[in-house]
Amino acid sequence: MFLRAKIDFFDRLDISSGMHISKYLKDKTFLGALVFWLIATISYFQFVAMGYALSPIAVDGLESLLTFYIPVLVLTVFLLLYLTRKRPPVKWDELYAVSKTTANKEAWLSVGYLLLTQMILGLGFDLGLHFPGTDIYSTGSHSQTDVWIWAVTYTITYTVLPLLWLRSRGFSLKKLFSSLQWIRDLWIIVAYWALDFFGPILAGATDFIGGITASQYAQGVPLGIFVNALGAGLPVVVMMHMIFIPRVAILVKNKLTVILLGGLFYSVFSVFDQGVDYSTLDIGLTSFAYVVMTQTLVGMGKATFTVVTGNPFIHFITLHVVSARVPFDTRMYIEIFKLK
Repeated sequence: MFLRAKIDFFDRLDISSGMHISKYLKDKTFLGALVFWLIATISYFQFVAMGYALSPIAVDGLESLLTFYIPVLVLTVFLLLYLTRKRPPVKWDELYAVSKTTANKEAWLSVGYLLLTQMILGLGFDLGLHFPGTDIYSTGSHSQTDVWIWAVTYTITYTVLPLLWLRSRGFSLKKLFSSLQWIRDLWIIVAYWALDFFGPILAGATDFIGGITASQYAQGVPLGIFVNALGAGLPVVVMMHMIFIPRVAILVKNKLTVILLGGLFYSVFSVFDQGVDYSTLDIGLTSFAYVVMTQTLVGMGKATFTVVTGNPFIHFITLHVVSARVPFDTRMYIEIFKLK
């Protein structure tokens, strides 16, 4: 009975256009993206077995994969797709002013822009998606000026300039906001926000509880959300959820393919995240392989919220700035801004 129920679950996980899981094996785009992820994952474990040096982020990769990243994949991708399987498809062309004739070119343009700017900002200025870039924060290691340089640079590069480009393509933020169904999606927001906010705290993965006064919490939480929104949240909203995903989604019928490509896009955004190290070839290879292996799965979770709702801001609340980044980053910002 259990086996039959399990088969029924995946059979009914009719992700898009009546397409069952088995047919994804015939989807060349899906297979190509999946093979790329598998190569990165296998390479990581091969590098570890060969004794390659590990950057701080790449330590204990297997444990991280099994205890955090795969559960994220199951809960935010497969479960959410199943729970929302009867929803009508998102009208990407109306919400995001996307044209099928230019979508492919524009999607690749966004990938190229992201790759180029990440190389410049990461290698040239040690700036990454999350503060403080590739560095590991310690008390007194970074200043308020460092925070604002990062936040302003990322805001201009990945929010302001892309939004100006979107506007030139006929996109309207006002029209998008008026079309979003917040009430319909409220259960998704509440359930997944709670999971991502309390999960790291209950698992003991953060230093959010203890040694901080009520006044510091009251100042540090909103300050952290504001700064992270500028430097990390809104850049991902615009580049990934307003530009890349709608253009892929209007071309690709299969939701899971769109989600996987969105995950890989997010992994590019994360190549200069905290704890990576590209100072030598071996440690650089383990850093890159680890980022692709893990952040693709996180990115798939983020992409799923937009793919099933059409709302590019839900992941901002449920799986990014307003959720896990609060317990992870609040103490750091309290120390940097010397909040009393």
